Amino acid sequence: MKLEDNFYRKLAQLAFPLTLQFIFTSSFVLIDTLMVSGLGEKEVAALGIAGQFDMMLVIILAGILSGPSIFMMQYYGQRDYKTINGLAGLCLYAGLGIGTFFFLAVTLSSPYLFMPFSRDSELLKLTSSFVAIVSYGYIASAVSTAFAMSLKSIGDVKAVMYMTTSCLLLNTLLNYPLIYGHFGFPALGIQGAAIATLIGKLLLMIMIVAYVYTKRREVAVSVRRPVTVDRALTRKVFKLTMPIIAHETLWGLGAAIYMVAFGMLGTATLAVIQVAKVISVFVFAAVAGFSQAAGIMIGEQIGRRQRELAQTFARRFTRIGLVLALVIGALLFTMAPLIVGMFQFDEPLNRQAINILRIFACLMVFIFVNNIWIVGVFRSGGDTRYSMKLVLGSTWLVGLPITFIGAGVLKWPVEFVYALYLAEEVMRTVIGYFRYRSRRWQHDLVDNHEPV
Repeated sequence: MKLEDNFYRKLAQLAFPLTLQFIFTSSFVLIDTLMVSGLGEKEVAALGIAGQFDMMLVIILAGILSGPSIFMMQYYGQRDYKTINGLAGLCLYAGLGIGTFFFLAVTLSSPYLFMPFSRDSELLKLTSSFVAIVSYGYIASAVSTAFAMSLKSIGDVKAVMYMTTSCLLLNTLLNYPLIYGHFGFPALGIQGAAIATLIGKLLLMIMIVAYVYTKRREVAVSVRRPVTVDRALTRKVFKLTMPIIAHETLWGLGAAIYMVAFGMLGTATLAVIQVAKVISVFVFAAVAGFSQAAGIMIGEQIGRRQRELAQTFARRFTRIGLVLALVIGALLFTMAPLIVGMFQFDEPLNRQAINILRIFACLMVFIFVNNIWIVGVFRSGGDTRYSMKLVLGSTWLVGLPITFIGAGVLKWPVEFVYALYLAEEVMRTVIGYFRYRSRRWQHDLVDNHEPV
């Protein structure tokens, strides 16, 4: 009974704020898309193209920073705060490097970087004008993400949730007047949405940095002395992280290439897919926070050498995830017309968006289970190479080829192409199930290592 109580108490403490944080984070793009939909389908499509690069940044950051974060979770089980601080430093400097690289790459290569997605010159111009502003927030996002992941690794999730909520509210309040010109502001259109997003990201960085250096010194990286981490530990972090970096980078690239496939069906299709994606990402936040909570709890047990308990936790998270997927999927299927109705689309596009959301709802069980296993179970156990092979194999060998065949060769309707796009999720579940049951995903990463 005590185990049951502790499990569900800790789950509530972690999953609720983490889920809310993911919901609020995904709401930035959702609100931008909602607000911009009144301008027209090209503006919505421009957000979809621009969002691919913001998504790539988030995905690559998650890959690079998850390596040190996995170790922090297990060292937190041993309460080794000195080593945790060194790992937090690795997170920060790696994040700064990636954020700076993305800013320079996108700024210097615009608008040529967007040409594979569409041949519509007006659409490319709108995309360039949006990215020219939001790209200044890439470095701020990298710093915020680095500190946020360090805080989550030591179980501090509520503060990040509160700060993200505050910035989301500010972004929402600024969007309407800056886009449409109210309360004395000029009507800036899609550039207004970019300015509101940039302000929100800058404020979030300032708030997280202030919180870390005043309240959570465990992950406050010193600016006066260099970060020091044991060489043996650094090698272990690098060895663990490389498959994750390859995993996330190639998967993120694959996700962007999917948009190229959908772009073959026209600008209107890109707008429909953008709406479907922001809604699905918003819904997906429910499992993203849950999976991160699973990773923290399972990783902590592995760090304490409680392997049987870690397996028990993995089973419980899987069962709860299945129930959540069925409930949320049923709600999304039923409410799809109401949700899509919030966007100002013509009837044909409206119908396509509803159909796509219902396809997503029907396959939600596979999507939820995959995220729990890959992010919450396999990664927390250090089984990163298997995760990489599972995800990249299903994306590059199955999902991308059949999606391009459906869109570029067969010219199928967008609903059928979207179903092909989600086929990779079914494959991951079928193959990943055997790894989940085998227990070979459990690796003690802190064994035989002397703390710094």
